[in-house]
Amino acid sequence: MDSAKYTVLIVDDVSGNVKLASEILEREGYETRSANDGMSAIKIARDEDIDLILLDIMMPQMSGIETCKHLKSSIDTQSAPVIFFTASDDKDTLTQAYSVGGVDYIKKPFFKEELLARVNLHISLRDYEKNLEAKVEEKTQEIVDTQVQLMYILGSIADGHSAETQLHVQRVSKVTYLLAKLYGLSEEESVLLKDASTLHDIGKLGIPNNIIHKKGTLTDAEFKEMKKHPLIGAQMLSDTNLPLFNAASIVCLQHHEQYNGMGYPNGLKGKNIHIYGRIVALADVFDALLFKRSYKESWTQEKVLEYIKKLRGSYFDPTLIDIFFANIDKFLEIYDEHLDKGVFANATTHSSLIEKLGSIFKKN
Repeated sequence: MDSAKYTVLIVDDVSGNVKLASEILEREGYETRSANDGMSAIKIARDEDIDLILLDIMMPQMSGIETCKHLKSSIDTQSAPVIFFTASDDKDTLTQAYSVGGVDYIKKPFFKEELLARVNLHISLRDYEKNLEAKVEEKTQEIVDTQVQLMYILGSIADGHSAETQLHVQRVSKVTYLLAKLYGLSEEESVLLKDASTLHDIGKLGIPNNIIHKKGTLTDAEFKEMKKHPLIGAQMLSDTNLPLFNAASIVCLQHHEQYNGMGYPNGLKGKNIHIYGRIVALADVFDALLFKRSYKESWTQEKVLEYIKKLRGSYFDPTLIDIFFANIDKFLEIYDEHLDKGVFANATTHSSLIEKLGSIFKKN
């Protein structure tokens, strides 16, 4: 063990004890910090990266027991193991020391070999716990990554079994993430919604293929059947407590709701529609109109943007529309990535389109 990597805080109101412990540890390569009272110890532990604390039990004003309570109650200081110094072997005192979070004790007067043995042991144990936690976090992240990959695959399958629909899922997720961030959601929640959006049409797995793949306009009966997919998707995802799938369930259920209450399946209106549903609704329509689907040809960017602008406050949340157009260059950059891949019909680069946006705003 490379002791030079570790810093030990020594807390004792007797300066001779602090000096002796410091000399022993520093000769072995440890760095040390010192304090003569509990309040000073708490401040040092909060402000510096302390790996272990040697703490005297009997101190004036604030005892070692009280000091340890404070240290263990704060997320900033609770991880450093505390070894108590004590001149007493009273059972009640030692029981209390362990009950507030102490991991060990050293009887005073102490000798070099015991001090080093206890310090080395608890430093090693702390390192082992840290490494174990890191491995668990790594494995957990691996599981989450696999879960997300599965969601993208399922999302593309549900939306039509083709390379183009897989790209649709990917693009919608990118637009969703950007819109969520610009709206003010945290990075964590924006990423959650980005991944959840990939399953917005998972309910289409419960819709007959002849309807999903029909070329041309659906009949009234067929459209009535198609409108069941939000409920089907939400039901598919309802029996889990995983945050990712809970978010996806909201998205499934609400991404066809409209701000004026004319959407489906529940006719929700305004802010009664979850922000997840409002964001994905805009991202989904924006992408679906730009690209050719089995039931429609692609629209030009100019036509899509003019259409979306007209739906401010009716189909779409006006706040989101304002954010969208205020940052239109960022959204169109997502689509510029696809220009060279031959999948963006009737496209112009976003820089040339922005020059035309003035006319759209004047018309509306």
